[in-house]
Amino acid sequence: MTNFLSAHGVRLYGVLAALLPLLLLRWPDLPSAALLAFAAVLLGVGEAAQRVENTKTLSALYSDSPFEAELRGNRAE
Repeated sequence: MTNFLSAHGVRLYGVLAALLPLLLLRWPDLPSAALLAFAAVLLGVGEAAQRVENTKTLSALYSDSPFEAELRGNRAE
């Protein structure tokens, strides 16, 4: 489950963010406290997803490219 969340965290965040307007359409008399709690959860999940994506980006920047040998003319077969 942890691997799934780390691989698809941003997609899940997008689904949660898309649910907010749908909740308001489905239940227009939704209490404002529940709406604010959901918005706070979205902010927290968005921050966590951003940190995971930043970590993946940094690790990709400091790793060798799989195409580097091909660009140099050394074909590893």
